[in-house]
Order: sequence, then C-alpha cells, then structure tokens
Amino acid sequence: MQLVVDANILLAAFLKEALTRELLLDSRLDLAAPEHLLSETRRHLRTSASIRKRIGLPSKEIEALFLLLTQRIRVFPETSYQPAMAKALALASHRQDAPYLALALKLEAAVWSNDKGMKKQITVTVYSTTELLAVLRKADD
Repeated sequence: MQLVVDANILLAAFLKEALTRELLLDSRLDLAAPEHLLSETRRHLRTSASIRKRIGLPSKEIEALFLLLTQRIRVFPETSYQPAMAKALALASHRQDAPYLALALKLEAAVWSNDKGMKKQITVTVYSTTELLAVLRKADD
C-alpha cells in the first residue's frame, strides 16, 4: 500500500513508541514524502522544548531515531510534485498540507495523516493511524 506520510505521523512516532513506529517500519507499506517532511520534522524537534521534553531522549538519540524512522520513506524533491501544487493548494485547508497532497496526486497515493483538516478535501484519500491499522488488519484476514 503506497502512502504519503505527513509530518504529524513522524512526530507521533517520537512520542508514542509502539504503533506508529511499527507502522513506519512495516514492509507492507510503501512510504513516500515530500522533502518538506524532513525539514518540518527536524524544525519541530529542534525548536519545540515541549516536544523534546516529551520525547525524553538526548539529542544524539533523537537523531538516531529520526534516521531509523525515515529509512523506509522515499523522499521526493519539490520539483517532482510541483506540477500538482496548484491543485493541492486549492484542496488544502492549510498551506503546509499542500506538499503532501501534491505528492499524493502525483503518485496517485493516499495520505497517512492524523490531521482532521486534511480530511476536509475529498479528492485524495486520507487515512488516520487508526484507519490504516484497520485496513491492514482486514487485509491480513
């Protein structure tokens, strides 16, 4: 199953050990992300004292975990999904969601996000972590 990973998913994997981390490493998922994911996540990890406190790890361990969690995500440069940005901007309830929607449009993939605003548009399928888990369990049956 091909999915475009939203930054809130990657950040959740730092805060909640089990489910989100396991899914990011699950070989049944073909994960992709705009290059924006890496910079956005690193910015939050670097600038948010509350996130770093909740993670409770030293900086070196946070970086090691970042590398582990992103190793299976294919990162696409902005130029590769730029042609879909105008449509994505029209769909997005928040401008920062547009790169994820644009890449999903380019790849004809769904988005994995826990952002309720992302679900307001109906063009791109958006799975929350709970919904994704249900789909995977159903496929296993």
